[in-house]
Amino acid sequence: MNFAAAFCAFIVSCLPLVSSIAQVGPPGYTSDNSDWWSYTRSPEGEDEAISQKREPSASNFHILGLNLDDETFGKATAKLGKTTVVERGDASTGRSQICYTSPGKRSKTYLIFEKGEVNDAFYLFNIGPDWKGSELCTESNLVTTSLSTASGLHLGQTTAEVRAILGKPSVITGSRVIYSFAIEKKTAAADFENLKQRNPQLSEEELHRNYEFYTLGVHVEGRFDGGKLVYLAISKTEAY
Repeated sequence: MNFAAAFCAFIVSCLPLVSSIAQVGPPGYTSDNSDWWSYTRSPEGEDEAISQKREPSASNFHILGLNLDDETFGKATAKLGKTTVVERGDASTGRSQICYTSPGKRSKTYLIFEKGEVNDAFYLFNIGPDWKGSELCTESNLVTTSLSTASGLHLGQTTAEVRAILGKPSVITGSRVIYSFAIEKKTAAADFENLKQRNPQLSEEELHRNYEFYTLGVHVEGRFDGGKLVYLAISKTEAY
């Protein structure tokens, strides 16, 4: 067998291995932007609001006893069941998502948790077009139309009822009501100590200069149909 024939035979023999390697990748990864409900996919373009210098109640970040933080995915999985993590985008628009839905085939209600490069978010909605990856949502009896944040936000509310909880909106655009908040906060003692342990190369002065305060950014969006809330997005960012 000459060299060319031997090389071709080698390539053919490796094809099954190459194919199996190519199939090994992040489960649920998709590069598309069909997730129309995601604020993280284009936060700068979507957020038309002028930030208010006040802090919304922390109860707005709680739903089903789950808080928006680094442990949300793990706790949501433990409470609502295992589901596929879908990865989309990259860099500032890169986002990981886990989706839960109400049981049955009609009148679906969705609860989706999302983690971006710098933000954590969740979405609650019962209207809108389908998207790539929706078939990966896991059904849960805990996802219903009456599902509410700890602050009392839930689908079916009027604009007035939402305003009674969140106050004056930053901007109203058609059927969309948007709240944007930004405030500087002092780092909690426990969090500062954790940052200190993770950055042993920094002096005490540098630690205080870099980490004593952080900016809390919050985006809340409600979309209404027939005067009723059908989509709720809440995103939180903590940046030093």
